Amino acid sequence: MEAEAAMNPEIPVPGSTQHRLIHAGLKRFSEIGYKKAEVDHIAADAGVTVGALYHHYRSKIKFYGMLRDDVTLRILDRMEAVAEAVSESQALKAAFLAAYDGMIKLKVGRLLSEPDPRNVNNAIADYLGKLAVAAQEPAGQELGILLAEALRAAYARIVEQQGDAMKIREALIRLL
Repeated sequence: MEAEAAMNPEIPVPGSTQHRLIHAGLKRFSEIGYKKAEVDHIAADAGVTVGALYHHYRSKIKFYGMLRDDVTLRILDRMEAVAEAVSESQALKAAFLAAYDGMIKLKVGRLLSEPDPRNVNNAIADYLGKLAVAAQEPAGQELGILLAEALRAAYARIVEQQGDAMKIREALIRLL
């Protein structure tokens, strides 16, 4: 009984409806993006009804937002870890490359390369801007936005046109 009370309700139990929906949603949104992904296909992939998806997440955009926010937090965790491990002058470059490498490793496809349909602030751009300001880069906040857009464009190139991830990484390094 104590073990059940200690479980985090935010983390779905493996094999549960929510767990299957999350995996199916990540796959669909990463492969074809928000606009093309249909909730009936996501539910079918998860082996549940559309009603189950709406029961747990209320709407397609809320479901997508939860998945995108989770993936963004995973990328931010990587960025923060490397930024803390290097000098302040190297933090921006290290975090930027950690974001790119994390996107590749997590294979999140269009989930992070497409504009967020919720029109919320880009947390990755905000963090890059914060690092740029800390490094006393001119127009630091704006630089963060531009670097985040470069990440998005680089990843979109890989997803949409089968771009070479290593060549694109090399180009991003030259950009920095």
